[in-house]
Amino acid sequence: AMNEKHFEKLLNLTITKQDLENLLTRLGFEKKQGKGSHVKWLKVKCPPIIVATHSKEVKRYQLKQIIKVLKDCNLIK
Repeated sequence: AMNEKHFEKLLNLTITKQDLENLLTRLGFEKKQGKGSHVKWLKVKCPPIIVATHSKEVKRYQLKQIIKVLKDCNLIK
């Protein structure tokens, strides 16, 4: 499935911003405008995911934080 490929890329820290947005949307996160050049992704019972929007690529440390949130929410094993 498409999800699997996206998860794989996320875990390899090679996912594009567009694919990441698609993945988070599919996982039920809602995109909210954050402070300045940041976007907040919110989902009930999950810590918020903050993504900087000023660069085309999502930084590795951000991807690692996102993976941790998804694991904390049991969305990734």
